Amino acid sequence: MNNISNGVKKIFLISLIFCLISPNIAKSGALLAGRILLQIEEKGQAWYVHPENQTRYYLGAPADAFKIMKTLGIGISNKDLAKMPIGILINNYSDSDADGIYDNLEDAIGTDKNNQDTDSDGYNDKIELTSGNNPLGSGKQLIDNKFTQKNSGKIFLQVEKKGEAWYVEPITQKRYFLGRPAEAFQIMKNFGLGITNADLQKISISLLLVNNIQNTDNPTPITTTGDVMQLAAAAIRKVDIEQTLLYFTPNMHKSIEYSMQHMRKEDLLILANILSGSTPQSSTEIKKTYFNEVYFQDEKHPVYFYVEKQSDGKWLITNL
Repeated sequence: MNNISNGVKKIFLISLIFCLISPNIAKSGALLAGRILLQIEEKGQAWYVHPENQTRYYLGAPADAFKIMKTLGIGISNKDLAKMPIGILINNYSDSDADGIYDNLEDAIGTDKNNQDTDSDGYNDKIELTSGNNPLGSGKQLIDNKFTQKNSGKIFLQVEKKGEAWYVEPITQKRYFLGRPAEAFQIMKNFGLGITNADLQKISISLLLVNNIQNTDNPTPITTTGDVMQLAAAAIRKVDIEQTLLYFTPNMHKSIEYSMQHMRKEDLLILANILSGSTPQSSTEIKKTYFNEVYFQDEKHPVYFYVEKQSDGKWLITNL
């Protein structure tokens, strides 16, 4: 009974903390939902604020940013995608017919990259596209501004084609093609919003490991502290109790199980973000300390996680 009682006390304290800090974090994320942020006090590192969970994802190098943005995409039909106007990036990419729409984008929208006037109506494809007319046939594009605004900041994947990715930019209210890393980089450069470190830290972090994005359902054996921190966070996000218990020492199991059964999904997401966003603080051969900060009443509060090496060589988290 004492173990269960202690577990209840722990989860009560955890829930209380997250109920208090959640509005603070959510408020910061909501104001910048869907935006790409650039750290102006650092080296311009880029972050994407997810429009739904309102946490930030580090975009890194163009190739990593491209993978992450596609991974965060959600499926959409061609009919719904067509409701949102297309934005055209100004660049020096190949434009075979010199109509102002680069070849990669023409392939994505279905216009002829070797013909300036795909539908032969006497109007240049780009002119039709930017004026709201249909470059593939007669009439206007069926744009729905309310639908576009509702989905502002999201990333979509065309499920009826080859999974082409599009980013709905919140300020221009247009969708931009994510065909390759160069386009992801240009979107970061063109639409990134400068932000101070202090303001950025008010938005909690979510982490995607771009080299292992497809493997979160079947985690690899735990061999490092980094593995256990990220895998535990991924299991908590999925509310997978059995999987989560694998990453904590046995004395934590009852508290973890109770937590995941009784905490709100929103609070579990915040907990996972804090866990995955923690950084190494100190290290020995058998114990490592990870550190993060949370905001409560506009003040920073330190959070520490301890990871210890077990007799079988695995690293497990000893506290929460």
